[in-house]
Amino acid sequence: MSDGIYQAARTFFVQPERDSEFLSFLAKLARENGITTGSFTAIGALRSAKLAFYDQNTGQYVDLADLQCPQELISCMGSITSSGGERHVHAHVVLVDARGATRSGHLVEGKVFFSQVTLVELVPAQR
Repeated sequence: MSDGIYQAARTFFVQPERDSEFLSFLAKLARENGITTGSFTAIGALRSAKLAFYDQNTGQYVDLADLQCPQELISCMGSITSSGGERHVHAHVVLVDARGATRSGHLVEGKVFFSQVTLVELVPAQR
């Protein structure tokens, strides 16, 4: 990793396949396109989702919700990093159900109904 200053390189606008797992889709997209560092946003809908909260005292993720019903993906932002050749996707989401109840947190798993993702590849800034 560089001194932490990156600039945008390529930008991708993609629609994950229906019923794909959201995080796995993004990791595969990054791997297949040689992206080692990136930032993304997304909107859409998930068939189901699992959320967690990072406990700063224990350094562990704590399960928040296992949502086994349709959720509108109101907002999603995250990053893609790499280590040892593997891509790591970190995503935070805000979801809403049919009753208007919102849930938010770290996305652990999400089954796609429909989504649109803007992924920006980041590369070390040239000085």
